[in-house]
Amino acid sequence: MDPIYSRLRVRDIPPVPQEVLDAFESGSATLIPIDEKSRALTELPLRMENGISEFDDGSMMVAVSCHLAGVTREMLEWWEWWFPGHVDAFRAWLPDSNFDLTYSEEHADYFNAERMPEFRPHTLYPTQVVGDIALLFKIDVMDPVEFGFDREAIRRSGDPLIFCGNIKARKGKILYTDFAYMFFPEGDGFRFSARFWAGRTNGNRFLRIMLLNRRRMYHLGVSCYREYTSLPGLLPEMYAEFNQ
Repeated sequence: MDPIYSRLRVRDIPPVPQEVLDAFESGSATLIPIDEKSRALTELPLRMENGISEFDDGSMMVAVSCHLAGVTREMLEWWEWWFPGHVDAFRAWLPDSNFDLTYSEEHADYFNAERMPEFRPHTLYPTQVVGDIALLFKIDVMDPVEFGFDREAIRRSGDPLIFCGNIKARKGKILYTDFAYMFFPEGDGFRFSARFWAGRTNGNRFLRIMLLNRRRMYHLGVSCYREYTSLPGLLPEMYAEFNQ
């Protein structure tokens, strides 16, 4: 293992502030139907929310928001392409949660390119701890317009960086959640704002009981918050060291 990874794996991870834990424990998030997802871009107060709410059909919305100090758009774009090809970097990102990572073989040329290519939709297979269980996910990362974001809304919101798609559990058999990760310039870095539409098409009553409850959504929100508040602690160094 590269000495940089070894050192970063034992760095201090920022604790989750109590007010954020309280927001995931009992706070609410503004419900945004998935076909109105562009509101998350254009309505500024929505970018700042941490919380959980339930739709009438029993599906859940989780909102996550935090500031990322000292990162640039170029770093974030590079990282999204680079880390899937470097599992030790993925583990160093959040050592107590990120266990393993592979990607679809059909996208090997994309991740093995000598220089960062233009974005292409791709599929990742991470194994991560969410709360008290480790889950093997299948993540399909999509083009934002194909996902359903309105081009004009993207333009009016300042052309933020967006990573979005869906996350499936049990080796891709169950749609766990649709997601959108949005990055807006803010101060000395970026505002990370995420939205999860969990269990939207899951009609299995048992799985809804197991996955779609406040406790599971609490862990989803906290896990996402921890992952992205820990990113500034390694991304600038990774970018400076490995970006060619």
